[in-house]
Amino acid sequence: MKNLNALITNLENNAKSDWAIEEGMASMYIQDAKDATIILKFITNPFGESMVNFVKASEYLNTLDTSIREGICMAIADDEGNDFLQENFGWSIK
Repeated sequence: MKNLNALITNLENNAKSDWAIEEGMASMYIQDAKDATIILKFITNPFGESMVNFVKASEYLNTLDTSIREGICMAIADDEGNDFLQENFGWSIK
């Protein structure tokens, strides 16, 4: 999940930037990074594939704001392919 990890890192870095802090947007970036991390933990588990929970990941993804949801979907599609995204989350990238 190279691209999803990169998204998380980018969001965390944005939260620390001077402009995000000055504009009061740091907390938004922190929350988006937390949301992406939750999805990542649901779909990648170091204890084995049997611990992966796409149903919970999909349910959680559906609760997110459009911007971060789209970012997560694009990262997952880049990492695993659009078919994977559609089969496991019900979303697709065109």
